[in-house]
Amino acid sequence: MEKNLEKKKDIKVIACEPKSCPSLTKGKFAYDFGDTGNRTPLVKMHTLGSSFMPPATHSGGLRYHGMAPMVSHLTDIGAIEAKAFGQKECFEAGVKFANVEGIVPAPEATHAVKGAIDAALECKKKW
Repeated sequence: MEKNLEKKKDIKVIACEPKSCPSLTKGKFAYDFGDTGNRTPLVKMHTLGSSFMPPATHSGGLRYHGMAPMVSHLTDIGAIEAKAFGQKECFEAGVKFANVEGIVPAPEATHAVKGAIDAALECKKKW
């Protein structure tokens, strides 16, 4: 990441998130509360708004309205990019990963698995 920020290396970092809570891909980079009760200090992050109520999803851990401040900052300055994936396509990627690697990923991790598979297929096309 350091080399990428210094523009000495061409490194692609992709943050993967659920389409049901697309804070990086659809949210705004602003100061917002870190909780739905509006009791925390304001934090600068990509956010859908502290009052955002996401639809039911396979994993409660993916239902947060904001993104980590450091990830938000890196996205804002263009050091990393963000992609959002749907629940079904992530589960399919997780099953594929489990069949090939013998490891069953957590529902949250299947978003990164889907992003990695897509990135690998994209690289394969270039070669």
